[in-house]
Amino acid sequence: MAEEKLRLGIDLGTANMLVFQEKKGIIFNEPSVIAFDRESGKVVAAGADAHKMIGKTHDKIIVIRPLRSGVIGDMHAAKELLKYVFSKVRMLTEKQMHTASVVVCCPSELTKIERDIISELIRSLGVKDVFVEEEVKAGALGANVNIFKAQGIMVVDIGGGTTDVGVLSFGDVVSSRTIRRAGDFIDVEIAKLIKKSYKVEIGEQTSELAKIMLADLRDNAPVIANRYAGRDTVVGVPKYIDISSEDIRSIIIPVYEEIVKLVANVLKETSPELSADIFDNGILLTGGGALIRGADEFISNRIQIPVRVAENCLTCVAEGAKFLLKNRGDYLVNPLQL
Repeated sequence: MAEEKLRLGIDLGTANMLVFQEKKGIIFNEPSVIAFDRESGKVVAAGADAHKMIGKTHDKIIVIRPLRSGVIGDMHAAKELLKYVFSKVRMLTEKQMHTASVVVCCPSELTKIERDIISELIRSLGVKDVFVEEEVKAGALGANVNIFKAQGIMVVDIGGGTTDVGVLSFGDVVSSRTIRRAGDFIDVEIAKLIKKSYKVEIGEQTSELAKIMLADLRDNAPVIANRYAGRDTVVGVPKYIDISSEDIRSIIIPVYEEIVKLVANVLKETSPELSADIFDNGILLTGGGALIRGADEFISNRIQIPVRVAENCLTCVAEGAKFLLKNRGDYLVNPLQL
């Protein structure tokens, strides 16, 4: 009996990497982080284990995020991370690698060179059948939106490295724009604010935790504060600091205002007929940034178009890969009906 062909969809996220396997669903969902021994070059940890090591290692270990702003910044680290991912999903044999079909989802505005780099990276692991698709397309499909009708659908994907805005119709992207303002940028700006305002330095994981716990874009959001540990930049000793939701709000509002401007610019490039569809259908929010309290309300109030958050906003890009694997670029075929 012939071995069944392996079909994988990869959400190559800056913050997290997700892998979808046909007939099994999401089989991998861990941070896009890998740790190496500086002397031997061997992998010490990857994924969730490596993420726990950020800011806590000695000089002999280096922790790397191979992807920045949706682009591969370190080819060697990215390759080793993918090897780790494939080993976790039991894609081990040379035959499996050779016959596998893989779709990789990325931001819409990546250049052809950047897309080729992603394809070559997957092929370097022995996979021959590789194709790259836009995250907004995969996200809409993963959220069970039928993009194969002759109607306009707008998707706003607020990820770790980039925010991707795209208008879809008849199975493909009509117009799109990307900015490098998303979750990671917010984390960095929070750390800068705390250092400047309170003379306390906090780590990457603390910034992210403060964002998750305190970020709120609602107009009448209550002001709350949590205590976090950091290092006093004056005397160099550990120190606790109370970070308030107002501190976080001062960072996230300018970022989401930029996202609103991005949405408005894409709408300006959209035909009147598709714009009317978007007004009727609303805007779909995906990605981790969609989970910030009041994000949908914030965008809707400024654009004057209904906005909804996908129920599976963290995983819909990877889940949408199942339709892309069926479709294989034939936009005249609706894989939702296959």
